[in-house]
Amino acid sequence: MEFTSALWSVPFLGIILSTSFLPLTCPKFWEKYSCYTPLFWTIAYLLFVFLFFGASKIFEAVFEPIFAEYIPFIILISTLYVVSGGIFVDFPRGYGPLFNTGFLLCGSVVAGWIGTTGAAALLIRPFLRANSGRKHSAHLMVFFIILVANIGGAASPLGDPPLFIGFLKGIDFFWFVKRLYPILCGATLALCLIFFLMDSFFFRIDRGVYNRRENEPILTIKGYGNIALIGGVLLAVIFCNFQGEFNLFNENFSYASLLRNILLLAISLISLKITPSQIREKNSFSFVPIKEVAELFAGIFITVAPVINILRQGANGEFYRLFEWIAPNGEFVAARCFWVSGILSSILDNAPTFLIFFHLTSGDPNVLMTAKSNILTAFSISTVFMGALTYIGNAPNLIARSVSADYGIKVPSFLGYMGWSFAILLPIFVIISYLL
Repeated sequence: MEFTSALWSVPFLGIILSTSFLPLTCPKFWEKYSCYTPLFWTIAYLLFVFLFFGASKIFEAVFEPIFAEYIPFIILISTLYVVSGGIFVDFPRGYGPLFNTGFLLCGSVVAGWIGTTGAAALLIRPFLRANSGRKHSAHLMVFFIILVANIGGAASPLGDPPLFIGFLKGIDFFWFVKRLYPILCGATLALCLIFFLMDSFFFRIDRGVYNRRENEPILTIKGYGNIALIGGVLLAVIFCNFQGEFNLFNENFSYASLLRNILLLAISLISLKITPSQIREKNSFSFVPIKEVAELFAGIFITVAPVINILRQGANGEFYRLFEWIAPNGEFVAARCFWVSGILSSILDNAPTFLIFFHLTSGDPNVLMTAKSNILTAFSISTVFMGALTYIGNAPNLIARSVSADYGIKVPSFLGYMGWSFAILLPIFVIISYLL
């Protein structure tokens, strides 16, 4: 199907904007009808496909994005979520800024290999428990969101959905590791230094009410079997990357992708089987968050198809003004790709933003990894990093915010959080865009 009008992007934008702003503006409505919002916009899109292209195209509009992209994506995210939910980590409280800085540094490393969603769900509670009793604690949540729920995800395609989408599209697993690590390490160390200085200041103020309990174990880790299973996930993703395809309903599918999906599902079932129920209870494990993600992204992957189709048309398509700005004279500017893709990620969603820029800048993984490697680096970093600018930039942000509120932390408002994140991150982003 060929889409020529920008109006075809309305269902996709409807899903993204509804998900972003309805929880903030109409919380009661969202609580009651949230599961139906992606469904509403998806049905509206398919209705227009029926009216303009005929009933025969509805199957094509659903089958290709769901089986080729959505299912591998959601299986990996769900597997990491299930496995990480079977690991319980706890620390005593009272260690202070050096401990907290080390925790966030290690948490960002963990996020790169079990996913930002899994890391946020696994580590936010022990981090808050370790700091219980402090009066000034809002900055703890802010930096946790920045480092663990977002920036740490740039370590590998396992870390954040945009990079895994790139991997599914043909970007080499270790290309990300090689190209993104210098930027990732520099940004992480700079943020850890800023956090240490800030936490040291607040720690001196809080010292009178921040006392370590006696007779506490230094460290508690349970669920070692799931730690081994994370290694299994890593091996499945890296080695299920061989050639070979089969045809199903006139669409080509990879045998490697099929094998990877089967292995990941098996790992999920093993995790559920071997993990004692007490561990998941201590982690407050629930399938509700991953169910919501699955429902949302099913609609996104279906309705984003027209947007990608129009973007592929470049200067000849409806989005020619955007194309001309980020690619004057047909040559893409890395810094402009960095800012545009990043800003879209912060207010929309990072996975479809990556997918859009992947097709906009080339659509060919070999070209992007070689001749346009600086462009791919730019929107890979930005779609992961800039999700930290707002609560709605990445799903783990909302997980961390909700848990923090349950622990009695006075979490910043939507605009209040942006005040924190912009002040902390914008100088770092300016430096990154200059270096690209």
